[in-house]
Amino acid sequence: MVRVELERVEALELLGMVVAHLNVLETTPDVTPRMATLLAIRDKLADGLKEDL
Repeated sequence: MVRVELERVEALELLGMVVAHLNVLETTPDVTPRMATLLAIRDKLADGLKEDL
């Protein structure tokens, strides 16, 4: 397992990029392993940001 620590601004930027990619990927009918990974990253980042509040 790899552990990565991000600053809040970096996490927000990464979350924005992930959400943008998910918007495009969600328009495709096939669910790919990449899409599942991006969804997991999005959820983990969102959880981490909630903990900071």
